[in-house]
Amino acid sequence: MQEPYGIDYDKDDKNDKLAEKTKMTGNPFYAKGPVEPQYFANRRELLEFFTENVTDAAQNKNTKPDNITILGNWGIGKTSTLLKFQDIIHNEMKDSMNLFSVFFSLKPSVCENADVFTSCLLDAIAKQYTISIPLKDRIGAIIKDEAKIWEQWKLENISLSPELRRKTRKLDLVEALTKLWNKLENNGIDLVVIMIDDIHYMLTEGWDGSLYDLRTDIQALATGGTKYLFIITGPKFIYPTMHEIAEPFTRLFERFELNNFDFPGTKEAIIKPLRLSEIQLKISDDVIEQIHNITDGHPFFIISIMRDVLRIYKNETMTLAEFEEIKPKLIEHLSRSKFQDDYNKATDAEKLILLKCAEINNRIFSPSEIMSKSMSKLLERLAKKELLVKMERGKYSLYHPLFKEYLKNLGKI
Repeated sequence: MQEPYGIDYDKDDKNDKLAEKTKMTGNPFYAKGPVEPQYFANRRELLEFFTENVTDAAQNKNTKPDNITILGNWGIGKTSTLLKFQDIIHNEMKDSMNLFSVFFSLKPSVCENADVFTSCLLDAIAKQYTISIPLKDRIGAIIKDEAKIWEQWKLENISLSPELRRKTRKLDLVEALTKLWNKLENNGIDLVVIMIDDIHYMLTEGWDGSLYDLRTDIQALATGGTKYLFIITGPKFIYPTMHEIAEPFTRLFERFELNNFDFPGTKEAIIKPLRLSEIQLKISDDVIEQIHNITDGHPFFIISIMRDVLRIYKNETMTLAEFEEIKPKLIEHLSRSKFQDDYNKATDAEKLILLKCAEINNRIFSPSEIMSKSMSKLLERLAKKELLVKMERGKYSLYHPLFKEYLKNLGKI
């Protein structure tokens, strides 16, 4: 009768060690912000293109870089990709080339007018740049000098009356970046990478012609002999509009779309953080397949579920039967932490549309399947709130199957 006791004791001891190990290393899964670069999974085609693009431009004097557009819906990993790019630049490439990069996250107030945009971009360059260590002190001095000029312009501009401000020579983005490049190049920099996150704010909140202005500036910098690589991100729904109202702007960029992970991508997103954090939790492939099916391979939901798995589950191995036991808790937490907030983004009229969408059997549907006044306008609004996804002209889907299940359950109440 002693053997079962001994086995149970060993098992409990192992479970305690797993819990203790998780406490020591921390939970590597975090869904409320970008994925840390070391845990970044999948997207090999994009990473390879970026690496080759940067290498060619930095190591060949006459090669201009290809600008990049990264499009993807909410939570798919656009910002995480930019941070991974920075990690590649300053860790994997640091011994072979000298690169300067800046991450510039847009918000509506930044896009108020060209002066505000220029000022905020230059501020980001001055305060948030990253640089190869050997050149850090030398480049830091250059940035400080340029920042003083930019700050003086801002102070002078703010102090003027609106009438005088309109007559005063504005700070020119091309002039400022050209001058900066000349100094950076003379001090050993091979390429500058400017990453602009959430470009859709220029379209939805920006001044008239904002994309044309930015396109003109990017072209002028390229033809003026500077080496700036621009990378922008935005949701998929903006690309047709960008193409329609500012087609020359879209031609400046090599376009990549981020979609949900396939099964190998889901597996990597689960196993890689566990391995790097040395958390001894063995998850069988059938569990990973179930997580993949539940989440539809969406990075946010994969990470959310795995974060809760480490909180709830304390054994060293997880079978499918054991995962099914805790699955209701995982889904219930998603409903509270995500879907309720999403549903409350909608107006009362939009909520009715969402509930009707959830009743449709097919995942992809057309407006004609929903009987409602002002329906097309409501669907467009829901797409802009990223509660619906516009699949193609005249076709929509709810943004995730789990959200559809949540809405179905609401409809039964």
